[in-house]
Amino acid sequence: MKALTLRYFAALRELVGHERETLLIPESGLTLSELVELLSDVHGAEVAEALIAPGVRLALNDELVDGEPRLVLPGDVVAFLPPVTGG
Repeated sequence: MKALTLRYFAALRELVGHERETLLIPESGLTLSELVELLSDVHGAEVAEALIAPGVRLALNDELVDGEPRLVLPGDVVAFLPPVTGG
């Protein structure tokens, strides 16, 4: 098992309770859907659902992910970006 870094921004940071966390994942990696399952185990289903709610964007190693299946590997950084509002 090796480490994966997760970052949460704005309202998602408040929901999770911290800006950054490290999770141990298999060396072979995880799909994004497997990562969401792991987050459900760690933070509960309600939080995991909020992290993948419509409008929330994911970035993998500073590159936005647009729903295509990707493998998340140890050493990667996954960021959860809530919708931007302003006025």
